[in-house]
Amino acid sequence: MNSYITVKQENHFSPILLSIPHSGIEIPEGIQVRINPKAKRIHTDWEMDTFIKDFPFTSISSKLTRYIVDVNRSKFTSKTSALPIIPKYDEDGNSLFKQYPSKAIQQQWLKEFYTPYYDAILDQISLKKQNFSKICLLDLHSYDDHSFSSNKIIISTREHSTISKESLKFIVHCFEKAALSIQVDKPFKGGNIIHEVSKQPNVEAIQIEIPYSLYLYNNTLDPQKSKSLQEKLLQIFLQIEEYYKK
Repeated sequence: MNSYITVKQENHFSPILLSIPHSGIEIPEGIQVRINPKAKRIHTDWEMDTFIKDFPFTSISSKLTRYIVDVNRSKFTSKTSALPIIPKYDEDGNSLFKQYPSKAIQQQWLKEFYTPYYDAILDQISLKKQNFSKICLLDLHSYDDHSFSSNKIIISTREHSTISKESLKFIVHCFEKAALSIQVDKPFKGGNIIHEVSKQPNVEAIQIEIPYSLYLYNNTLDPQKSKSLQEKLLQIFLQIEEYYKK
């Protein structure tokens, strides 16, 4: 297994799989000489891997910062897109690299960091399909709600293309019962992970974006806020688990 991908196989006997692609902050030693040390790397899903570490579900997370390789972007991103797999600029428009990697190096990074993440997901789905006819991937993210016109939890479905109407209705109801304010597909429609994974037979997927203000203080876990949200999300995820076991 790639040393920058962590797979915690907590529970094969659950149809739920968690993905945490953007909590990583590490930069490989061989790449550090290439980066611009003055560039910012603000939009990280801070502590999300730690936040769910005690949840009784198999999880896959990346230790690598999304500012080197963003595993939640499509390989087929156009040249004009502002969100390539290997991003060029930080939030303020500063170059992330002293010298942007050549096409050959880009392909090397994709092989080393990008493809293995999807392979890890598909491996775990295959294991779960030995026990369940239907699997659900929960792709977990967070966002700085001071930078967006929302402070709600965002459930993303790529405009209802990654999950059935019935399943989404159930999940939305679970969040509402827990008194957690949500929006669907606004302002985030969901990234490439749920798009690709939901193409698998009998697999549904959603992206869940949690506002920083609900669980963080200065990019670290807020003891009180995070514990309260952990308790609510764990109960929601357990309800989702029971739904997919039927």
